[in-house]
Amino acid sequence: EPPAVEADVAEEPFAKLIDQMDREVIIPQLPEKIISLAPSNTEIAFALGLDERIVGVTEFCNYPPAAEKKKRMGGFDSPNMELVVESEPCLVLASSLHKEPVEQLVELDIPVLVIAPESLADVYAAIELIAEAAGVPEKAVEVINGMKTELTQIQEKLADLAEEEKVRVYYEVWNDPLMSVGTTSFIHEIITAAGGINIFADIADNFPTVSGEVIAERDPQVILYPLFHGGIELTVESLSERPGWERISAVENNRIYGVNADTFSRPSPRLIQAIREAAEYLYPERF
Repeated sequence: EPPAVEADVAEEPFAKLIDQMDREVIIPQLPEKIISLAPSNTEIAFALGLDERIVGVTEFCNYPPAAEKKKRMGGFDSPNMELVVESEPCLVLASSLHKEPVEQLVELDIPVLVIAPESLADVYAAIELIAEAAGVPEKAVEVINGMKTELTQIQEKLADLAEEEKVRVYYEVWNDPLMSVGTTSFIHEIITAAGGINIFADIADNFPTVSGEVIAERDPQVILYPLFHGGIELTVESLSERPGWERISAVENNRIYGVNADTFSRPSPRLIQAIREAAEYLYPERF
């Protein structure tokens, strides 16, 4: 019998994951230096307590306030790849719009996880994925349970809402051209979870361009719009000037509300805050 040959035992990688673009990602060791290329990923990483390990974020990463102190790696859609590579990250958290940066990082053997949630369920999965990549799975359980508990509290207040009591909502993403939200947008999910009816729920698109006439016809009872820094505020006066809009219920009853642009657009743990904010505007008597 020939003597047993000692096989070279390959080092098991720290983690082997499938990211949200169905890519296999191998993380050789516990990532001590993490870079986030999207504001939502930054929010998730901070919620998971990874503050000390985050060495870079984008210029748009403004939450939590501690993120503002991190080194800036360029814009969200145009990261500064030289800075990223110079920082020698052990893990980069990218998004679906970072096709080229992801390819560059792969060539350089830098582990990159693409986080691309399209629903609240995907956000829970993204939190689990980042937690697993960073070696803090128990923190994910904590964050997700906290989100689900708060969501349950909101939905208990809306539990006995009859179908005919549900409020029709128009969400104005942009005013020129008029853009709203279809069923594939997070914002549609926020409105629905808040007990509202999105007046463009018949469009399977994120941000469809819509017509003023159709909006007036569908007669929303509440109008929501994102409050951008330095953006215009919608008022009864400005909306009444749109042809046919003076007769829209929301305009007649002055139910026009600016909402937090970041919480409504980022797939982060703060989505639950957006649902609460929407529900409070739709059904103030229940909150």
